Amino acid sequence: MLLFLRKINNVAGSLILAMTAGFALYSNLTPAAHAAELRQYRYNQISITTCQIDLQQDNLRMYWKDPAGTIFGTFANLRAWLRPQGKDLTCATNAGIYDKEHKPLGLYIENGVTLRKLNTRQNAYGNFYLQPNGVLIVEEKQARIVDTASVDSDRPRWLSQALYATQSGPIMLRNGEINTAFDPGSINLFVRNAVCIDPSKKVVLAMARNPITFHDFAQFLRDKLQCVDALYLDGNISRIYPSLEADIGPSFGAIIGVEKPVTQK
Repeated sequence: MLLFLRKINNVAGSLILAMTAGFALYSNLTPAAHAAELRQYRYNQISITTCQIDLQQDNLRMYWKDPAGTIFGTFANLRAWLRPQGKDLTCATNAGIYDKEHKPLGLYIENGVTLRKLNTRQNAYGNFYLQPNGVLIVEEKQARIVDTASVDSDRPRWLSQALYATQSGPIMLRNGEINTAFDPGSINLFVRNAVCIDPSKKVVLAMARNPITFHDFAQFLRDKLQCVDALYLDGNISRIYPSLEADIGPSFGAIIGVEKPVTQK
């Protein structure tokens, strides 16, 4: 009987250890309650990836060059630079339209320093100049999307507290309204990415990984994500991290992403 009881106790102990190990594994795989959250959507047969960011908890920032002046250009290069600092990325995407030299085409602020000036040109070719265009401004614990004309009319108000900023265009949503320049019947289908802000002030990075029109993408951001303001970032070169194709394709300009500490094993 004593031997039998010992065997039962051993089995019970093994089960408890297994359950504890399983719980520990589950806990490690489950994201922190307030960490940036990755989500996948299907919208009119289009696959859309999003990263929802709580600026009260998440470290959102932008990256263009390393201290030596070398452009990161890819998520792989950026992550390789972050790792020795004990950091990694939770999520990231390219941060707006850039020129042939991989310079942001408009305003770009990093760590409170203006590296590229506000671009107020209007009558020019390309999505950047489709009006109204605008700026994503990241301040301490908050972000906003402001049209370029408003920023230009009162730069001290909008930029004095900016830690990060990227200018792109067009604005896709403003106060919940879709840009009237977008044609619901358009046949211009492209892969696209955008940034938007929902009523709770969370920032959402979103990428349509299949071709989509401006209007349909804006409608998704408004109706499915409940975003109030949204800014287009870029088109076919766009990628989002993490994804299987995150590091496939040409390098781009600046990157917007969420940093996280490297998990110790």
